[in-house]
Amino acid sequence: MRWSASHVLSLLLLGLSCPIQAIYADEAYQVDFHHVLLGVPLPETTFLHRPSPASKASLLYSLSERSVLGAINPKDGSVVWRQQLENGRGLLKAPAGGKTIISAVNGTVQAWDAAEGRLVWDWKGSEEIKALGVSRNGDAGQGVYMVVQRSGSKAIVRKLSEDSGALLWEYENESGDTPYELSVSKAGIHYVALYSALLQGSKIKVTTLEPSSGTTLSSVTLNADKDISDARSIIPIGSVGTFPLLAWSDRTLRSVRFNILGSNDIVNAKLAGEKSKDIDRIQIRAASPVDGTVDVLVHCQSETLHWAEVYQVDIKAQTLNKMYQLPSLEGPTAFSVTLHGDTTYFIRTTERDVTLFSSTSDQSLGQWTLQPKPHDRMMRLLGITHAVSEVVSKGTSNYAVRSAVLLSSGDWKLVYNGEESWFRPESLSGVVAAAWADTDGHGDLADELAVESHSNVVAAYLHRLKRHANDARGFPSWATALPDRIIDSLLGREPRSHGAPRDSFGFHKVVVAATDSGRLFALEAGNKGKIIWSVQASEIEPGQHWAVESIEIDHGNALVRVSGGDSLRINLKQGIIFDNQFGSPAESLKSNVVLPDSSGKDVTIQINKDGSLGLPQSIHPDPNTIVVTQDEKKVIRGWTLGDAKPQLAWKFVPRPNEKIVTLAIRPSNDPVASIGKALGDRNVLYKFLSPNLLVVGTVTTDTSLASFYILDSVSGLVVHTLTHPNVDANQPIASVLSENWFAYSVFSAFSDEEADSGAGTYASAQGHQLVVSELFESSLPNDRGALGSLLNSSSLRPLAVDGDGPDNSPYVITQTYLIPAAISFMTVSTTLQGITPRSLLCVVPSLNSVVAIPRAFLDPRRPVGRDATAAEMEEGLFRHYAVLDFDPKWVLNHMREVLGVKKVITSPSLLESTSLIFAFGSLDMFGTRIAPIGGFDMLGKGFNKIQLIGTVAALAIGTGLLAPMARRKQTDTRWKGI
Repeated sequence: MRWSASHVLSLLLLGLSCPIQAIYADEAYQVDFHHVLLGVPLPETTFLHRPSPASKASLLYSLSERSVLGAINPKDGSVVWRQQLENGRGLLKAPAGGKTIISAVNGTVQAWDAAEGRLVWDWKGSEEIKALGVSRNGDAGQGVYMVVQRSGSKAIVRKLSEDSGALLWEYENESGDTPYELSVSKAGIHYVALYSALLQGSKIKVTTLEPSSGTTLSSVTLNADKDISDARSIIPIGSVGTFPLLAWSDRTLRSVRFNILGSNDIVNAKLAGEKSKDIDRIQIRAASPVDGTVDVLVHCQSETLHWAEVYQVDIKAQTLNKMYQLPSLEGPTAFSVTLHGDTTYFIRTTERDVTLFSSTSDQSLGQWTLQPKPHDRMMRLLGITHAVSEVVSKGTSNYAVRSAVLLSSGDWKLVYNGEESWFRPESLSGVVAAAWADTDGHGDLADELAVESHSNVVAAYLHRLKRHANDARGFPSWATALPDRIIDSLLGREPRSHGAPRDSFGFHKVVVAATDSGRLFALEAGNKGKIIWSVQASEIEPGQHWAVESIEIDHGNALVRVSGGDSLRINLKQGIIFDNQFGSPAESLKSNVVLPDSSGKDVTIQINKDGSLGLPQSIHPDPNTIVVTQDEKKVIRGWTLGDAKPQLAWKFVPRPNEKIVTLAIRPSNDPVASIGKALGDRNVLYKFLSPNLLVVGTVTTDTSLASFYILDSVSGLVVHTLTHPNVDANQPIASVLSENWFAYSVFSAFSDEEADSGAGTYASAQGHQLVVSELFESSLPNDRGALGSLLNSSSLRPLAVDGDGPDNSPYVITQTYLIPAAISFMTVSTTLQGITPRSLLCVVPSLNSVVAIPRAFLDPRRPVGRDATAAEMEEGLFRHYAVLDFDPKWVLNHMREVLGVKKVITSPSLLESTSLIFAFGSLDMFGTRIAPIGGFDMLGKGFNKIQLIGTVAALAIGTGLLAPMARRKQTDTRWKGI
């Protein structure tokens, strides 16, 4: 058989055949990152608990300072489930042996499935819940108990069904006492309250209630007014189990008093030694291994030393026995308590080791030296403040100890037999400001090239030689890593680390962020959001917030501006603060702004709370600069900067009963690739492009009328106005301005004009609306508008307000869509040259998502009530529909829930197709990259490079094999023709 060329080629292609793979595979969970946070855990609402009696493993539950209730898997630190509760003082209890955990915030009590986080029931009241108690599962008085205090003197104790939340009974106390605690035991429900003594201090009143009916069994008053000044004098007991015990200290902190609730007896425990003179704080840990006894550990803390004394309380005999005392140690220490069988264990955790004790002996049952893992250049992870633990006995002398340790920084880690199992950076919650930074030197290269372009030929040549010589120092490491990079690229694997990553595409930018707790940190976006460094930049008092206004990136440093004029600089690579400046103490100062002066240098100008500018006499800013300010009364002013003092150019004052709810300007990086829009018939609509536009949204408080004004910031004149009646001002209102279009969202009814424009059956509907407007110079194609024939124009007179000039107001096309949920924040994606169409990025709180809506769906020129013509389809237009649903493909976080997101910032990559996204807020952080019209300038991860190389090689081999055949065939053909 003679082989033909077609046979050989077919066999080669058949051998290379394989199942078809998509070139652009879904890169979800590959190119994005998500920091799932709970917030800093509160010690009093953090514990280990088995989610059901049949469960063999415990979960770590916590109600954080951000009012987030969650369950953590102690094995790997992952979040099993979490729920966002109301803001307020939170309480959390877990019934022993039950399947639910009970939370109380403000006036709401909720029962959650301990394993899945599903809401089982809830009970809502109008009064704040002061105390919460639960009974042990299976007890006769099983239920949920709470105490509330109405305005006045009445306090109410209520019992709810643990299964359904139904109200079972109420007990009212009109004595005017202040509720403090609710303790549940087999003896009854002990309601603890405080009331003022005759001379000074407070007395304690304990009322014992019958669990089934709520009737009063007894009422006891404890004469503790010499010790207790207010509720803060009572020592909270971090406990395991339920038992009727109350503790407080004397005013000198040298003794601890114990009372078994329901009795008049007060047992005194005098703290031993001379060390008691230096005690600053006392904490108590207790557990009840068997009915009738309570093991108590009193943790004493001085400025430098920590020690503990262990007691056993006999409930029936009402006696207190001291078991032993643990020696004092220096440095931070946390004690935790746990039960295993009928034995109580105390765990002492320091910065150096973990030690296990039983309640009966001071002999150590086990000691493990801490082996912390490195966390790059994060702040020292020391300063232990709290711990919860559990112990597993593996024999008579073999134990395993697992402790969840809260650090003074607010971070959380789990230590298993001295080894760190996981680390959760909860201190990074509450981000208030963030900025993108390029640390790969692309911005520095631009500066170097600018220096060369402004030098003479010889100086520029020498400068370039030095730059190239400096770049050549990295050649050995680059050459060494080249084989590994080639292999990883061919196999589609993650590149192996060889020092700092090469950022060829601009994906490895750094996010610098600041939290309201005074912390600064940096994340590497191209490395799953890895924390590069984290430092405490400012010490913030409890209840206060660090009011960061902005973060500016300049030559490898970040400048952080704080309200009141304070600022600091930090090195981006090492996280070292090197310039900390404090602003003026003047109460009138609101913030500072940096502007170029007449020589091109940056100068700082003060912005006062009344909207005026503070310009020192030594500063001479560029007189052509206009500064726009907003005062506390929401009045917007435009100022021109002259040589003498700032001059008020214009002022925008809202109408009576009108307040400003949103303000939008064009992004600082908003490149325009084309000044016109090409139509399907090859004509052009010219865009109305102005860098001086502002979008101001207002709502009237009396008529619920929303107005959106487009202002020219140079002249202060209104370019365009849109109004919406029947707007709900309590719903989020967001706006954005980019290029020649703007968008905003409101909750309102359709107006008559929108009904006539094609809203159809939705004309009378009310809901969340997304409004998009696009500005053009003229309604006619190829027309530059009224200023098209003029050689010069003035921004100070953009409109013909007095009829003596051309009317150059823009031609505006507006379209409205009904959307399924409220939008709280808007911004747009950005690319390097602005060629790629932008996507509208929206934060949707009800979905806990960030949604990217393609610009094509928001084009207000989409035909209404008809299909698009061939010319319109060539532009990418299609029929307009009044309802715009959120396509699941638009949800950037996919199946994740991104809680607490408030803002989104974007940055262009070095690829024109791709934009970098970072979302942040009160809780989570999420980062990803998007390509609005696809990654047209890069190959996807699914592209089979080995198959491509194999195909090219096979074709080359086939061509080489077939070439002699082809030449022989040509020779035979010529001989046959002779």
